[in-house]
Amino acid sequence: MSEISVETRQILARYEDISAQHAARVNDIGEQFATDLARHDAEAAERDRLYAEQKPGIDAAHEAAKAEFARKQAEEQAKPTTWQRESKPTVLSFGDEEPRRPAPTPVPPVSQAPPAPPTAPEPTPTPARDRFLDFTVDEESAPQPGQPAQPAQSSRQPVKPRRPTPVEDDDDWSGRSWLR
Repeated sequence: MSEISVETRQILARYEDISAQHAARVNDIGEQFATDLARHDAEAAERDRLYAEQKPGIDAAHEAAKAEFARKQAEEQAKPTTWQRESKPTVLSFGDEEPRRPAPTPVPPVSQAPPAPPTAPEPTPTPARDRFLDFTVDEESAPQPGQPAQPAQSSRQPVKPRRPTPVEDDDDWSGRSWLR
């Protein structure tokens, strides 16, 4: 059994070839990673160097902007306003202090007595028969079955429509006037 068969040698050669290809790929990936890491570290170092060079200028510009803002604020506070408000001290009391009496309100001078309100005329009482509707039918005024009905005489004028009636086939309401 010390001898290896031809088939076993072929399988073993194939296995060694595949493992060598795998090791070469892993080494390539490792080298590529190391190259990328070195490039990234170089970019980070360059970025840090540029920041260190520009930091004094950035700080000076920031301080100048703060000073400009403070100067503008001082100018705005120094300008007199056109509207002056009288400030009154506000005192809050929570009951521990003795109460202060409010200042007496000035009494307006009495010149004349106020005029009496105008009296409205008293309404005339209406009889009960005029206040309620009567649904009884008088035999004299009722139309006979052979006679056409006469329209009721009304003391009121007929109501006129305020605006024309909309057209029946106006489905989208475009013909309506929405103004009163």
